[in-house]
Amino acid sequence: MRILLRQFALRQSLSSIRMMSTSASLILDYSYATSQVTEHESEMSASEFMLSGGDGIYTAMRTVCHGTRLFLFDDHLQRICKSHSVMLSKEDGVRQEQLDTEYWRGLLAPLIRRGLNRFGSGSDQDSKITVLVDKNRVAVQFVRLLGPNGLDPSCWVKFVSGRRDHPEAKSLQWVHDREALERLIVPPINEVVLIEHDSKDGPLRFYEGLSSNFFVTRRVSLGRQPEYLNFQLLSAPLDSVLLGTVMKLVLQICERDGISVRYAPEFDALDSWNGAFVSSTSRLVLPVSRIICGEDGRQHTLNASDPLVMHLRESVRKMAKEKSTQI
Repeated sequence: MRILLRQFALRQSLSSIRMMSTSASLILDYSYATSQVTEHESEMSASEFMLSGGDGIYTAMRTVCHGTRLFLFDDHLQRICKSHSVMLSKEDGVRQEQLDTEYWRGLLAPLIRRGLNRFGSGSDQDSKITVLVDKNRVAVQFVRLLGPNGLDPSCWVKFVSGRRDHPEAKSLQWVHDREALERLIVPPINEVVLIEHDSKDGPLRFYEGLSSNFFVTRRVSLGRQPEYLNFQLLSAPLDSVLLGTVMKLVLQICERDGISVRYAPEFDALDSWNGAFVSSTSRLVLPVSRIICGEDGRQHTLNASDPLVMHLRESVRKMAKEKSTQI
């Protein structure tokens, strides 16, 4: 009953929203105290929006099928609940119902639906939707994704020493911690990937991007068909990174298709790498064509058309509708 009343209040609060936006983004704010929603257009990027969030948690999702469906919505609801349990406490005002995915479905679905109608009307572009949650409010930002279907053909990444705390939760503190590293992301660099020794005398390993997961491929055989089965996928150990929604989908595809996965991300094996990619909500699977390493800017070129990367990219694209929700 509480969820139904909240949905009714949201519909009433959102009924005055106009139907078309020409700004860089649209932001909806829902107040726990008043159950009211305010709305404003903004020129903020998604990163700037998250930096404005202070303490709390976040998740970022996207639409697919030309803005008509929400990709992996249930996974994002589960992530909000998990991040709540890890990062927030009863002292922060968290109630038991906020650890229930149905609570968040009832709260977020009307916000997202109305926001997409307002921001996406008249456009077949997909949108990135960022949700910020703290003890006082829920804020949702809508930003249009650029490129064909919101995807780029390939990218460069830069390796930088570092590792995130609490990788199991999407804390806004991480958004603030990574701010300085984000300044390194200038075209053609699309992402910064963290590398660090796993122990004082241990090997140097890659972990994850600032807003993505990172994978590498290497050839392990010849002559198998399809061709992608001749390659192995390398990943950071699952307990050392945030297990992103698209990362989970990639690993499910590997299990389905008999693709070998090894959780041994040794940086010293760089010369044996054939391909690589980053995965995230907005990028889906984005091939990496070049890695920039070290302070001297040493570069390593990879095959952006690696057979395994291409197979995983196309498989994720095909599953986008199947794994999406009509919103």
